[in-house]
Amino acid sequence: MPRSWAQADDVVRFKITNPGQALYKIAVPKLLGDGESAQVMQEVLTGDLNASGLFKTLDPSSFVADLAKEELTIGPDSWRTVGAEGVVKARTTTIGGDLSVEFRLYEVIKGDKPVLTKTYRAPTANVRRLAHIFADEIVRYYSGEDSFFGTQIAFSRPLGSQQALVVMDYDGAGQHMVTSNDSHNILPSWHPSGTSLLYTSFVRGTPDLWSTSSSSSKPKRVSTRPGLNTGGVFSPDGSRIAVTLSFEGNSEIYVISPTGDVIKRLTNNPAIDSSPTWSPDGSQIAFVSDRHGSPQIWKMSASGADQVKLTRKGSYNVEPAWSPKPLSGKSLIAFSGRDEKGNLDIFTLDATSQELQRITENQGANSHPTWAPTGRALAFKSSRGGIYVSTADGKTQRPVFRGAAETPSWGPLVKP
Repeated sequence: MPRSWAQADDVVRFKITNPGQALYKIAVPKLLGDGESAQVMQEVLTGDLNASGLFKTLDPSSFVADLAKEELTIGPDSWRTVGAEGVVKARTTTIGGDLSVEFRLYEVIKGDKPVLTKTYRAPTANVRRLAHIFADEIVRYYSGEDSFFGTQIAFSRPLGSQQALVVMDYDGAGQHMVTSNDSHNILPSWHPSGTSLLYTSFVRGTPDLWSTSSSSSKPKRVSTRPGLNTGGVFSPDGSRIAVTLSFEGNSEIYVISPTGDVIKRLTNNPAIDSSPTWSPDGSQIAFVSDRHGSPQIWKMSASGADQVKLTRKGSYNVEPAWSPKPLSGKSLIAFSGRDEKGNLDIFTLDATSQELQRITENQGANSHPTWAPTGRALAFKSSRGGIYVSTADGKTQRPVFRGAAETPSWGPLVKP
């Protein structure tokens, strides 16, 4: 390989993997082939790359290249002129009920030879999935990381006078209900395998902990003790559940087995302790407590020892969500907090240094954050309307579900 190529490759990897660097500028021009499928695929590719936190897609109206003449090739000078560092090309071909797609990725600095070429064939109905697959290949090529493009988000939404649980693709497509409309079903959370969900249901008139398949099946009771059985979350290995129970008279955090047996009570305080979330390695739990007068984010070991307060600014900090993967060496906890004006927004907190970062500001009321499995994006409820997905720094945000929605929960990365 020529030395100039090696140097260019070093530059690309540095830009993608090091924090503080500019986003990699990539062009996704109109795809060749079947009009509707090509348009959907272009929209999905663009949305994925923007959501990744690694790329900035360029405005197609700025392109000066002769796309009809180029077809699946590129003229590097035309793309360099508009500031593109990478270019994605594709052609779709309909074959019976199938769609065949040829993808190519170019690095402008390397000239007119593609650095990545993939061809896929699948039923036409899977057009979005094919776009997600190639977008994932692009992320992996530049960063060596998996993407979250094939993941799902569960949430609760009104259905008549009740609340139903809905599962959708991370970008809002493929919505389907996983509970019936016979009760208030809230606070979904995923099993690490992605095959089932915990949730709180009032189907028997009291807040009990249930589980159901993420593809919809007959639900199973997990914990139906007197009082609260809420906010259940699986440990990263799926062997334990942290949950808020009040059967002993006060709202406390317990660890129970997947079948509902109490393993250990973790908190024992006259204050209200709730909303547990596990650290990525399962060794710690963050939670909410008002034991110092107002709800704040705390953490403790998974045994209940070493309980310490993390948030010291603001009088209302709730709904912690521990990122499943460190980002730039930081173990981040996202939470909802009220600022000095009373606005509810999303913040992140480094569990070690306690450094705070504000993710939303002057964008309505935002709450209940949940992390993508890669730690590079967040989803949350917004008063702007429904559920938004944001890059981990908050710089790129977009709605993925419009309408009334509560307590989103981002599912794990599940490989085929």
